[in-house]
Amino acid sequence: MNIFSKFIQKINAIPKIYNNFGLDGLLFSTLRNIGFDIKYQSIIDKRKESIEKKIMIKTNKTIIDGPYKNTQFSCKTNWGGYDWSSKLLGYYENQVQNKIIDIKNKYDLKNIINFGGSDGYHVIGLLKNSHFEKGLIFEKDNKNIEYLYENIQLNNIKSNIFLEKEANFKKIKEYFDDDEMSKTLYLIDIEGEEYNIINKNNLEHYKKSILIIEDHNFLIDDEKKKLDFLENLKQNFNVEILKNSSRNPFKHHIIDDFNDDDRWLIMSEGREKNMNWLVCVPK
Repeated sequence: MNIFSKFIQKINAIPKIYNNFGLDGLLFSTLRNIGFDIKYQSIIDKRKESIEKKIMIKTNKTIIDGPYKNTQFSCKTNWGGYDWSSKLLGYYENQVQNKIIDIKNKYDLKNIINFGGSDGYHVIGLLKNSHFEKGLIFEKDNKNIEYLYENIQLNNIKSNIFLEKEANFKKIKEYFDDDEMSKTLYLIDIEGEEYNIINKNNLEHYKKSILIIEDHNFLIDDEKKKLDFLENLKQNFNVEILKNSSRNPFKHHIIDDFNDDDRWLIMSEGREKNMNWLVCVPK
């Protein structure tokens, strides 16, 4: 793409930036384009970062509530969001946390495999609190892997957690035998790649296990691909749609001195739109 084409592309992006983020978003975008190191999309991001720093101090970077309580994190991130406030208070993907614990108890699960581990929030929190015995995380981003190692060290769980880069079903056989797979939960969050990897060709590798899949269907344009994906799941699993759930910003006294606007910003996970998870139990 030549310089003129890039310039036209940036000009065409102005209405979308303004509609999504307002004048402050337009200002931050302009400053980035002329060389300033500006990471905020809008003034809301700047406020969320300020809140996040306060929560890190108040909690000592340790989760204070929920199934992952007492898990420590370096609180570094490589994706640009501001969700550590939510994570440290135990709110983050709360419905997923509770569903994992329910399923683990109901089916006496022992192992968890995570495609798209990021900072390891779920798997590390689960192993730290002895909800599962063994975990395997697939994470391809080198910075995320660095942060994962830090978080594993902080929680002294390196003996029962394993890291690999590319999501690969064949690699799993090095860690879990066929009998173990019936006691294994897959947690899958790979930004739309679930529509490529969860298919009939790979069915033998996951058909005995329970799956929780974050559904990024809004990233997929091919309607047939979306239909085939769901049809494959429904043929082999009982599928439950797990919806996002409410949060109570007045639950924790640790944020009593925050104003209402800041408390509600803590609840935000920075999602582009409302999302669902697919909970799949073998038939």
